[in-house]
Amino acid sequence: MIQKTCQQTRTISERIIFDKDLNDKRTLFGGKTLSLLDENAGLASFKFVKGKIATAGYDHINFWNPITTDKYIKMESFVTGVYHRQIEVFTKIISRDIKTDQPEIAFTSFCTLIVLKSNNEIAIPEIIPETAEEKYLCQGFENRLKQRKTEYLRKNEFLGHLSLN
Repeated sequence: MIQKTCQQTRTISERIIFDKDLNDKRTLFGGKTLSLLDENAGLASFKFVKGKIATAGYDHINFWNPITTDKYIKMESFVTGVYHRQIEVFTKIISRDIKTDQPEIAFTSFCTLIVLKSNNEIAIPEIIPETAEEKYLCQGFENRLKQRKTEYLRKNEFLGHLSLN
């Protein structure tokens, strides 16, 4: 079986926060955060498997600390689990105060991406964690996968209660 380390999938991007990125509370707009997340997590999954991938869902989304224009951010994403065609990617955003360089975790989430069936011949590797952080996050994959399966099985019940009006 092909193996890849979490490090081989790690995707890092940094950016400064501008006024146009803020919401009415003068913090980074959640939609902008999710857009940045989707791009970074997608790239981590492309590093893992070379093929077409689609985002299937986000969970465990936590906005831990506000991000403002007096901070810059570093986003880190890497693969934390694989099940058949499902790839789980963890992303954290670390914000740093521009004046003091004081870091804090601002945001974390897990994203599930699906390797599209049109990629028939693509071999999906096994993911190998190496650092303490990677091992901790990867060891929780099975439980998160079970939660996602349970939610998926309840999909029709949930959707059946929603109005189409």
